[in-house]
Amino acid sequence: MFKVTHYLCGAALLFAPFHLSAYETDTEIVKAKIEATKKLPALEAGRSDYGSFSNPEIREPSLRDSGRDGTLLFINKTNFRFVEDIGFYVPKLVVALKPNDPASPVVFDDPTSFSITPLQGEVVLSGAALEALLNKHVFKFRGAPLRSLKAKTFDNVFVLSGQMIRRGRWVPFQMKGNLVLSEGHILKYTPWSVIVDSEDATKVLKAANVKLDELLTVHAKGADLIGSTVILDTLLLFPPPTLHLNIASARVEKRGLVLGFNEAINPEFPASLTNAKSSMLIKGGDVKFLRTMPINALVELQSATEGREFDFNLYRFRDQLTAGYVKLREDGAILAYLKNYNEL
Repeated sequence: MFKVTHYLCGAALLFAPFHLSAYETDTEIVKAKIEATKKLPALEAGRSDYGSFSNPEIREPSLRDSGRDGTLLFINKTNFRFVEDIGFYVPKLVVALKPNDPASPVVFDDPTSFSITPLQGEVVLSGAALEALLNKHVFKFRGAPLRSLKAKTFDNVFVLSGQMIRRGRWVPFQMKGNLVLSEGHILKYTPWSVIVDSEDATKVLKAANVKLDELLTVHAKGADLIGSTVILDTLLLFPPPTLHLNIASARVEKRGLVLGFNEAINPEFPASLTNAKSSMLIKGGDVKFLRTMPINALVELQSATEGREFDFNLYRFRDQLTAGYVKLREDGAILAYLKNYNEL
């Protein structure tokens, strides 16, 4: 089990935070707990306010329900993975987390139960992350037309190589081109260089007016080859949770594919509770981790290894949490120090 340090105060006073020696009778202990309970609303006030934006109550709140639909997650300098190497490096990003059932909390243990909507900031898909996404998710099915894919990025150049099925046998290929954003969620990849089985097919295809889809059929969830353009639908590409992406900008750089978000909602990015340079802060609403469900949450997650950037894996966070430790503050905030995924 994960370790809990510090005295349990604030919201946690309800669960045995008292030094019994400070009270002479059971009645005094009960009175102290009642007084602590009365202080909770003041301690939690403003947690669903984010500068000029607030997450309104949609139902009557209670001690077990903030009455709000979802929460906001503030990510700073964190490697955010869904599973294995599939995910993003996040320099700075604000996302809304919403449960599929508005009356339920955001349940981190069940990625299929909630959705993620990026609001402000950017994410970076490195070459390794793109390879993992394509090999371990998009084209991981029987009869897939591509395999052993490699992805490299340079300024305005995306290089995709691997093996394609051609006349019943696997042959190597390499394509070079740029990625162009369309409709806020579509990425179009039209290669200007195509090499198949070590032969430069670029000029031959152009001279014969032959499209790539006449040589190869590519159809997978979130990926289709139409003419000579690979169409990637980012709404369908990733494993759960559901991503509601409205991408404002997309560019290919040496560090990877950089996606920018700029919604009309622009929540104020709060300071870290611990002055951490790399962390994730959950603020407002209700969330559930393992058997713990903070109401009007204020939870900061960061690396248990001092000086290391946080490496978070949604599908493995329980292993990370049980290998780390937790501190509880007097205002009810939870500080979770997780073992980095790449250190498990």
